[in-house]
Amino acid sequence: MTLPKPLGTALIILLTYVFLVLLMRYRRDGMDWGPALLIGLLATPLALLVSWGRDRLMGKARRAGERARAHRRGEAAE
Repeated sequence: MTLPKPLGTALIILLTYVFLVLLMRYRRDGMDWGPALLIGLLATPLALLVSWGRDRLMGKARRAGERARAHRRGEAAE
């Protein structure tokens, strides 16, 4: 089953928020619900931005590696 893109994006954001709040609430020296919920609002966009940046950098590195292998084999770069 595939979800429409807006629904999938909303689901990813919601699950990231819930995960971060629960992580802060139930870690060894956990905090109260109020601060955990507020920090979760700030940390969710940051976590998603870092994840997007990592995916972008890894994609660039993969393409650069493919170009380098093609160059070593003497193939024309795409």
